[in-house]
Amino acid sequence: MVKKPTYEQLELEKKAFKSKSLNVEEADQKTRDVKRDYKRFLQFLPYPVLVRDVNGLVSYLNPAFTRTFGWTSKELKGKKENLCSPNSLKNEINDEIKKLPVHKNILHLTTKRLTKNRKLLDVVIRIGVDKDQNNNPGEMIIVLKDITMELRNKRNRNAMNRISQALPQYPDLKKLLFYVNTEIKELLGTQGANTILLDKSQKHFYLLSAAHDDPKTRERIENTKFSIDELLAGQVVKTGKPMIVNQLSKSQHKQSSRDQKIGYRVKNVILVPLKTSDSTIGILAADNKKTGDFDNTDLEILNTIAATVALSIENARVSRELRKAYEELKSLNNAKDKMINHLSHELKTPVAILLSSFKILSKRLDDIPVQTWQPTIERIQRNLNRIVEIEDEMYDIAEQKQVFHKKIYSLILEQCQDEFETLIAEETGEKEVIAKVRQKIEDIFTTKDPVIENINLSAFVEKRVKAIKPDMSHRDVELITHLKSSSLIRIPAEPLRKTVDGIIKNAVENTPDGGTVEIFVNQKNAGVQFQVKDHGIGLTKDVQKRIFSGFFAAQETMNYSSKRPFDFNAGGKGADLLRMKIFSEKYNFNISMISKRCQHVPENIDRCPDSIEKCKRDIKSACGGKTVVTCFFPIAAT
Repeated sequence: MVKKPTYEQLELEKKAFKSKSLNVEEADQKTRDVKRDYKRFLQFLPYPVLVRDVNGLVSYLNPAFTRTFGWTSKELKGKKENLCSPNSLKNEINDEIKKLPVHKNILHLTTKRLTKNRKLLDVVIRIGVDKDQNNNPGEMIIVLKDITMELRNKRNRNAMNRISQALPQYPDLKKLLFYVNTEIKELLGTQGANTILLDKSQKHFYLLSAAHDDPKTRERIENTKFSIDELLAGQVVKTGKPMIVNQLSKSQHKQSSRDQKIGYRVKNVILVPLKTSDSTIGILAADNKKTGDFDNTDLEILNTIAATVALSIENARVSRELRKAYEELKSLNNAKDKMINHLSHELKTPVAILLSSFKILSKRLDDIPVQTWQPTIERIQRNLNRIVEIEDEMYDIAEQKQVFHKKIYSLILEQCQDEFETLIAEETGEKEVIAKVRQKIEDIFTTKDPVIENINLSAFVEKRVKAIKPDMSHRDVELITHLKSSSLIRIPAEPLRKTVDGIIKNAVENTPDGGTVEIFVNQKNAGVQFQVKDHGIGLTKDVQKRIFSGFFAAQETMNYSSKRPFDFNAGGKGADLLRMKIFSEKYNFNISMISKRCQHVPENIDRCPDSIEKCKRDIKSACGGKTVVTCFFPIAAT
């Protein structure tokens, strides 16, 4: 017989049942609360989240997913997650999950995903996978992070670093532009990129270099010219503001004319001005973006590149102009050398004939009183000697070794020797004239190679000073020598004579009467120094820069005169110092000049009293100018 429960037992059971019901209800409530909090967390999570069920269908996606990729929950729920994947990556997640080790259920992946409007994004994916007891994947939660801009900015920074470091390596403008255009094309993902330059008139554009997917198109674009109104770039130049045009009309005349010239259709384009401190020199342009439209990020990177390369482009332009000017100057210099060489040889023959003719004329004037003709003959002789000096200086400058005149005249003489002997004998009655003529030709046209000698410079200079003094006897200028014993130097005697004589002569001609010229020779460091100091008016800074350049007279043109040698301000051909400079380079010694302009003589006037006494009387002060020419000769090897 079943015993009935007591009232107390029933109450206890009743209480226990109620307690159990409450626990179940609380558990259900807690579950609902967790689900609510979980959904709330996913909704406010800043990263896109997508949940996939065991069948690989989308069961949930959060608002961040919709904001990033454009797909809504209604559009994707119950569909395959790989709708967002490019065709080549449709099975990427499943393939990667299969590679996971048994004990791992989290997968990291850097890949690409499509937005609803088919824009390709770079993303990082983190996937949590539920696995069953057989290690088969079940539900999974997929968290994505859009890193497109992050990677793009990194690429841009790297590109700017590359461009900044590479720009100095491209002094050639065309190569520089090709490098810049190639970088822009790769950075922005375009079909083509161009640097459109303005010409000097600011009325025309020209494309010196371009980058394009098609090499033939690139060749056709290069060197194409446009009027400033023929391109959209003209508007950018006028406004100074960049421009993005993502839809170009086929019907616009400007575009059709441009497309016809460059040989392809431009569908979209981005243009940024190239500005220097004072002007716009051109435009950076990229066209036909391969994916999507040009945006502000493209504009920002192109603006940064433009600011970086504008100065380099201008510098390359200037460098190109300088190279052209240098080549032109080099060509003119070669022409000058040829002219000097030709003139040197052209002077030899007529001057030699004139000198010989005046000797003959002088003999025939012996019967006439000397005072009637001698001053004229001496004046002619003196000026002929100046021409001989000019020829001699030009020959040293030109450094011509082969003299063809000698060969020509000797050949003529050999071929016509008998006829010449008969003719000269009949006319003059002199014997062995042909030998004398032949010797004269040898003297005039044969160049002897200088022999390098060991020379004591102090003794050499002392000897030259003694030889020079008679030639300057008409001047009241004192030569003061300070010649110390020194080591031997190695140099041919003739170039050394021309250098020493020329420096002393210039110093005397630059010193007023009553002044002094000091001459020094002394040992210095590993060589011997020869120095000449005069106390004339001195040279201006501009003259000092060009004094060794050749055929440059220190005097103003209007004040220039060619007087007797050693006269004050005698003038000259401007070639003697150039010849000394050439000797210094050829025979390994150094020549230099320093000068101080007299404070009483203006920079643009060379007029100066021809004596110290006049200067003291007129200005009440001694001459304040000074010029020092120094030659340094290395010691001869023993």
